[in-house]
Amino acid sequence: MADKDPHWYLDDNKPSMRMWVFSQMAAGAGWGALVFFGVILFIFALIAISALLPEDPFAALETGASYASALV
Repeated sequence: MADKDPHWYLDDNKPSMRMWVFSQMAAGAGWGALVFFGVILFIFALIAISALLPEDPFAALETGASYASALV
């Protein structure tokens, strides 16, 4: 660590501010896309689950009660 030049900013091979800004913006866009598609996937999962469920939530209870009364 001590062998580094303390005046690195005077050299010609200094890090580019444009490259740093681009990398930060690209990382932010990547995270934004990940969150966006995660929310879309979550919404589609809820739609798929709701398609499997009956429209009347008490219909299953009434059907079970009618089967039980028929057996008894």
